[in-house]
Amino acid sequence: MKKKQSFRYYDIREDLTRFPGAWCYLIWSARGPGKTYSTLRYMVENRKPFLFLKRTIKDVEFLCMDGRKKGVDIDVSPFKPLNRDFGWNIRPVKLHEGFAGFYEADEEGNPAGLPIGYCAALSGAKDIKGFDLSECDFLIFDEFIPKKHERISRGEGEQLLDIYMTLRRDRLQRGREDLKLICLANATSVNNPTFTTLDVVDEAVMMDISGTEYNYLQERDIFLHLIPPVDEDEEKEKSGIEKAMAGTQWAEMAFGAHFAYDDFTSVQHKRLKGYRPVFAYCYKKKWVYGYEKDGYWYLCRAAAKVPQMYNLDRENEQKKFFYDYITDLRDDTIEDRVTFSEFTMYDLVINYKKIFEI
Repeated sequence: MKKKQSFRYYDIREDLTRFPGAWCYLIWSARGPGKTYSTLRYMVENRKPFLFLKRTIKDVEFLCMDGRKKGVDIDVSPFKPLNRDFGWNIRPVKLHEGFAGFYEADEEGNPAGLPIGYCAALSGAKDIKGFDLSECDFLIFDEFIPKKHERISRGEGEQLLDIYMTLRRDRLQRGREDLKLICLANATSVNNPTFTTLDVVDEAVMMDISGTEYNYLQERDIFLHLIPPVDEDEEKEKSGIEKAMAGTQWAEMAFGAHFAYDDFTSVQHKRLKGYRPVFAYCYKKKWVYGYEKDGYWYLCRAAAKVPQMYNLDRENEQKKFFYDYITDLRDDTIEDRVTFSEFTMYDLVINYKKIFEI
């Protein structure tokens, strides 16, 4: 899609209006364009009940921290800047371990009326099934891309979809619109559990490489949005940290909205002239073909007759492919003798033992 001019603040209303048929909105950026701010503002102003997901129970407990009992007015919830800008007084109230409600508080700080939304921990997915949250129209996963130092479960993507299905329940049978999933994050690593489970890693990589802002997967009704940073010539003055960290991986992530901690140098498209097909493997119901020429390899999806084929959905064939090819392919990749048409092919070769139990 055509690249749009950069802007400073994000407004989720534009995405929801342009792509109303999407059930899933994946939105990432550099730090600071107001992704969470805009999303929660939309929920309140349009009276849309929602479930706001954080990664851990500790994250939820932290948001509910209330110092007023000790005479200190502490507000660390995502509604703090919205309360400041719009005169609201929305506060989280702990209802259960890892579960809270967002309420409009009265003058004394006590919750008034019904909650406008809820907050829960992804890690408490099994507990969420015990609550009836079918009134929620949106499921919002905040910071869905983990920070580099965070330890996470590889099953996070499946946990997210389990919660989605719990909230969705029989909405369509009751004549309601489908539940919408909004995932918000800073660009850290493209190889995250949510992208992996939704099978959109390669689409996100190509957006990063090409600088494409929008990608709507029409057949799957999944919308991806890479919010671009403000152009440098539009910036009035760089801060000290921007000057000090310029050119580093951290700056590319924090200010440039790039997946700077991932290596995309081996992801390229090549012509097959002179290459001979050698093997093919099937992973997640998709075929990948390995071509060789003069000691160099190219892995892509261009189909051909090959002497060896492997089904990586079978444990025995996972091991056979590892001993037949992976060790040599990994060494050749390190030596820049392998090119991949998609990032997930590269990731499978480099991280084979992390993906499969060998």
